[in-house]
Amino acid sequence: MALPAYRNTTRKEPRSGPSLVSTTLLITAPAVFAVAVLRPRSSR
Repeated sequence: MALPAYRNTTRKEPRSGPSLVSTTLLITAPAVFAVAVLRPRSSR
């Protein structure tokens, strides 16, 4: 009676952490940069 493999995989999820952070940065960084560039300079 061997234990199911999914139990061992549930504990090991180190890729989920950094992947989420890098994905968020990859989406947020260009958006913030675009807002800074496209912002009208005459408003200030």
